[in-house]
Amino acid sequence: MAVYFGIRHFSPACAAYVLSFLERVQPETVLIEGPADGNEWIAPLCSMESAMPAALLAYTTEPPVQTVLWPFAEFSPEYQAMRWAVAHGVPVRFCDLPAACVLAEQSEASAPADAPAESVYGKMERVTGQETDVLWEYQFEQNENEADFLAAVEAYGASIREFSANDAHNQLREAYMRRVIAETEQSGVPTEKIAVITGAFHTAGLKNVPYTAEDAKLTAHLPTAPSQATLMPYSYYKLSNRSGYGAGSRAPAYFEILWNNRQRGTLANSGAEYLSRLAGYQRTHGNVTSSAEVMEALRLAETLAAMRGGTHACLTDLRDAAITCMGHGSFGEISLACADTEIGTKIGSLPEGTVCTALQTDFQRQLKVLKLERYRKAKAEQLPLDLRENLRVKSEQSAFLGLHRSFFLHQLSVIGIRFGKQLERQQDNATWAELWELQWNPETEIEVVEASLMGDTVEQTALAQLREHLANSQLLSRTTELLWDAFQCGLTALVPDVIAALQRQSAGCFSPTDVGTALGNLSGIVRFGSIRKIDTVPLIPLMQQLFLRFCLELPQGANCNYDAAAELLSAMSAVNDACLSHDFLEQKRFLDMLCGLAEDDSVQPLLSGFAGAILLERGEAAPDVLAVWMCRRLSGGIPPQDGAMWFEGLSRKNHRALISRLSIWEALCDFVATLEDTEFRGVLICLRRTFAEFSGAEKAEIAENIGEVLGVSPAAAAAYLGQSMTAGEQAVLEELDDFDFEDI
Repeated sequence: MAVYFGIRHFSPACAAYVLSFLERVQPETVLIEGPADGNEWIAPLCSMESAMPAALLAYTTEPPVQTVLWPFAEFSPEYQAMRWAVAHGVPVRFCDLPAACVLAEQSEASAPADAPAESVYGKMERVTGQETDVLWEYQFEQNENEADFLAAVEAYGASIREFSANDAHNQLREAYMRRVIAETEQSGVPTEKIAVITGAFHTAGLKNVPYTAEDAKLTAHLPTAPSQATLMPYSYYKLSNRSGYGAGSRAPAYFEILWNNRQRGTLANSGAEYLSRLAGYQRTHGNVTSSAEVMEALRLAETLAAMRGGTHACLTDLRDAAITCMGHGSFGEISLACADTEIGTKIGSLPEGTVCTALQTDFQRQLKVLKLERYRKAKAEQLPLDLRENLRVKSEQSAFLGLHRSFFLHQLSVIGIRFGKQLERQQDNATWAELWELQWNPETEIEVVEASLMGDTVEQTALAQLREHLANSQLLSRTTELLWDAFQCGLTALVPDVIAALQRQSAGCFSPTDVGTALGNLSGIVRFGSIRKIDTVPLIPLMQQLFLRFCLELPQGANCNYDAAAELLSAMSAVNDACLSHDFLEQKRFLDMLCGLAEDDSVQPLLSGFAGAILLERGEAAPDVLAVWMCRRLSGGIPPQDGAMWFEGLSRKNHRALISRLSIWEALCDFVATLEDTEFRGVLICLRRTFAEFSGAEKAEIAENIGEVLGVSPAAAAAYLGQSMTAGEQAVLEELDDFDFEDI
């Protein structure tokens, strides 16, 4: 009878004890859970040039691309078993269903192999009242007696089967494994010299279970899909269940700590190493963490472990203690340190010539389909795109070639693959036109391989990247930027998720600046949605909601400092543009709010002036109203700096209209003439900032207006402006450059 060793994937304890098991058994053949058609990749995986984590990737060769992965870490028991066999010259094979069969089943939308195990763990937690990962660490990772460990793992596997229904997929897998075991026995290898290493769930269904005629019938005609396989570098992030990998490790970097300490015989030191790494991260990033806090956290973690039934502190104990002692009760203080210490940033590497990932294949396919292969060279070339339909061609692919190219290049930009860079067009602002600069370099190839850790196609990878950003987005404006990115990438699958996120976020507390910026972003998407074939109708109610909120909250938010006002001014401009573009926004409400800001002396002057500028531009303020504003704002009753900031806000729009009104420059001249020397300094700072927004030609016209007010001829004014500054004037300007703006 073959000898069996049941494992849990990514278990350092299983990885250590499987080596002891193999040394004791000294098998002549090792069978490992993995794709039976992937045996050629075992040797490269175990090469001295390979560094974990890495994965065996199989993918269909015909679109739509389907993929399946078998990832390995240094502490994977399967990987350690493979290395032992290769090092000892013992034949080693995978014994699970071929990847071609798994891909065929996946294409037919059969249940993923790990689905039953997921429900099993939930059931076990409800029965035991303890989190599965905590239970595993206490009972298995901390077990230093091999005999006890083997017995516990066998019982664990049997318990899993009791809690789960052995579905058709797992029945097929186990029938195939029994077939491989039987074939190995028939090849002449002594039965007792066949070591079978599979998940504990499957071991309970293989050990002492003979290969039957029913198994032969079940595995005789397996479905297959045309496919290829490759090795690829993997990352601890992708290995973690945080990335969405169902069979992933909770904390791969932490389990590496357990593995290394078990190898050194210092398992009890793992908790201290974990906490020390947390402290090291905090200190490196400018956060004070004392040695006393680390020691206190270790004592607390050990106390928690004793209370919960563990020999040593497990990850949950250590994190709880770290939050209390090092994070001062707040997980937010140490969240980044925890992510770095528990998940980590490690990426594996493989020998040259072994990597050809699904993403690389899709990338090459897209270059060919989109006729971009000729741009794959070191010299940069520009590529203008017309996103409109080309009615002179017959196929849809050709008719929308420019649009599909745009989608592809924007997707690469989102992923971080530097193949194309979008340039600003100098000649026009056509929404249907884009200009790109394409250039291939060695880093592009590396970035494609690295990006393959997040997805199997360019589209999937861009979508995964945006989903990750969406999960971390805390601002309405940032979330709408992600929607804009999805819009440019043609990723309609993300639109419902972003809209749902915006609806949730819009109920929270956000500044008028954030709300207005978000509304402006949505307006751009709605205006240009037809070009990119995206349905923007669901965005209209959300825009109306944000518009109402902006109008209600802006008056209160307008009482702020200059820096905040400058940001809010941009949001006001965005909302104004949205009002002019969409008749479903309530124009009167917005204009009434602007009138209130323009008339309110308590509002930040920059914003009050800008509100007046919008009203003037839209013809909602008569010339006599502007005269009243000028008289009131540039008078002795208003602090001079406030008056200057109000004029700065007024000047942010419609320069031509301001230049043409001589009364404005008369009022400004009278205002400046009344200032004391100490007042003039602060006012001059604002005026310099104001006129920096005007072009040279506009400044010349303003000088002529001021000359006319002061009785100076245009020629004399021009001559005065053209003369060089005196040393005294230059000294004043240099002094102004060092002026403390906080005093304004």
